[in-house]
Amino acid sequence: MRFKSAWVDEPRHIVIRQMELREPGPGEVTVRVKACGICGTDIHFFSDLPAKALTPLGHEVAGIIAAVGEGAVRLKVGMPVVVQNNIACGACDACLNQKPASCSNIQTYMNDQAGMGEFLIVPAAMVIPFEGLDFPIAALAEPLTVSLDLLREADVQLGDDVLIIGPGCIGLGCVALSRMHGARRVVVVGHNLNSVRGAYRKEVAFKLGADAVVDSRETSWKERLRGEYPKLFDKVIVTSPPRTIVDGIELAGFNSRIVFDGIDFKDDEISFHANDFHFAKKRLIASHAIPNWGFPQALELLKRNATLRTLLSTHTFPFDALQEGFKAYADDRVPVIKPVILID
Repeated sequence: MRFKSAWVDEPRHIVIRQMELREPGPGEVTVRVKACGICGTDIHFFSDLPAKALTPLGHEVAGIIAAVGEGAVRLKVGMPVVVQNNIACGACDACLNQKPASCSNIQTYMNDQAGMGEFLIVPAAMVIPFEGLDFPIAALAEPLTVSLDLLREADVQLGDDVLIIGPGCIGLGCVALSRMHGARRVVVVGHNLNSVRGAYRKEVAFKLGADAVVDSRETSWKERLRGEYPKLFDKVIVTSPPRTIVDGIELAGFNSRIVFDGIDFKDDEISFHANDFHFAKKRLIASHAIPNWGFPQALELLKRNATLRTLLSTHTFPFDALQEGFKAYADDRVPVIKPVILID
């Protein structure tokens, strides 16, 4: 049996490949993909093709179990599941020392399979059954796990003043989670908030609990924040391009944490004043939720929080309109946060 799978073969061009579907091996399952979100990483692959080689698209996957290999006893055909894109091996020294985040043999399907396709064959440990959510909503679980990792690394506490730079899906998830963690004030910084897309993200940020939303295109926006928050921010979460990390460092207060999750394959160098950083006891931390964790928490949050799931899931596109979904993601004229591709 052959199936369709989406790859980038040159910048800004998606090719639909016909792949041969094999049977799942021992400990594996076949997932029929029903929904896959478009992530900022996919946009980078689509726009820049950093590997300079054929690259698979998609890793925010929800679907159903289509076949079960020998030994995958907890899973049944027809179960709705989300798919983790990276898991710890469970056998290296780090895993055996209860440090799976430092796994030296992380397992992934992203090298030779596209989540944005009709089928995936993955280890049974990669799939997590769920109930009570539509597939496009369940696909939000993956980006929400990234928000969870950012909050964990930032260690947001009761009474903290939190600055979030970047009101995309992950940053907006951090707004909601910061409120759940007891943040005193949550301020969001976005860019070009007078566009259709920016205005919608600003509206969503307020609905999820932001106290203020600032446009970084405004002249002296950092001076404005320094005036309104003279002690600056206890925790800074950066979910925008690497160059904005410097803004986060400048606006972080004494003994603060700056946590970032963002990539740019063309411009990833930054510089900052080390003395200020040192004497203010600031800490800069990279969040990279690989291997994945937090899917059960993310699914539970999506079940319980109708506001979160409704506001973040903005657009769906059929598989044959995949290119339009990518264009919409980057279009300032579209009130988009998370486009999801539906795959029948």
